Amino acid sequence: MPRVGDKVTIPRASGVLEVEQVSQDGSEVTLRLPGTNLQWFRVSTDTLTYVERRPPTETSNPFTTPEAAFDTAEVLEKIDSVRVENLQRSDDDIDILKAYLKTQHAPKAAIEMLESLTVEQHVGWKKAVDRIKKVLEE
Repeated sequence: MPRVGDKVTIPRASGVLEVEQVSQDGSEVTLRLPGTNLQWFRVSTDTLTYVERRPPTETSNPFTTPEAAFDTAEVLEKIDSVRVENLQRSDDDIDILKAYLKTQHAPKAAIEMLESLTVEQHVGWKKAVDRIKKVLEE
């Protein structure tokens, strides 16, 4: 079905014409030669040769199937990449801090708290990623 704005040619006219109006049933169109007042009325769509098609307009009709707004696999890959980098950086920083606390003869309980922080971060990321996956599947 033709759309308003499509660029077409017809056998009895030279040059590229633009669809200006489409009939209710889509069998006929009104064409205009861009930059002029020349128009062709009630031209059968069977005689049209498409040069350039306009993309379909976005609709907010709840009964149409919307296109995916994003690539789920790509989003999950990016989240996983950030997760790995974040945990690696955090683990490295906590290891440095634990080494420093050991040189300062800090209580063992303080070092154990940092170790539990590392575990909590890993668990927190796992829970967050699982929830995100569940949301993206809906």
